[in-house]
Amino acid sequence: MNLVVKFILAGDGRLHVKSAARIKVDGRGGLLLYDAQGGAVETIELGALKAFRLQRVRHLNAAPAVPALVC
Repeated sequence: MNLVVKFILAGDGRLHVKSAARIKVDGRGGLLLYDAQGGAVETIELGALKAFRLQRVRHLNAAPAVPALVC
């Protein structure tokens, strides 16, 4: 996975963090998150978002990356 998606849903207030290999806009107001095998992992409705952030993850070595959340 090379993308981290951080978002807050309106009315929820919690920070959600998801990883994805790629993201696609579905044409119906949603973002589709895909895993490395090309399978859709999750759909996020754009109208339900309060805040949204994409972050690219760079792998500097072959060791597995440990996700970190910085607030």
